[in-house]
Amino acid sequence: MSSNTITLIFCLGGLTFLVNWSVLMFVYFKNNSTNLINIASLTKTLLICLAVSTFGVLMTGILFVSALMFSHG
Repeated sequence: MSSNTITLIFCLGGLTFLVNWSVLMFVYFKNNSTNLINIASLTKTLLICLAVSTFGVLMTGILFVSALMFSHG
């Protein structure tokens, strides 16, 4: 397996997570926009979303590469 293939699969895994996460965040904030009244609440929410997004992208990318390696030896 070439390095480019592994990198591409990792990026596709991360991109898949980000698209799903973005859709979920859009739906959540569309229905709960009144909870973000002040700047502190908004900052806290954005930092939590950033942490979850970073962890999710890394884990989904690793999962996609692991599945590739498992299926192709």
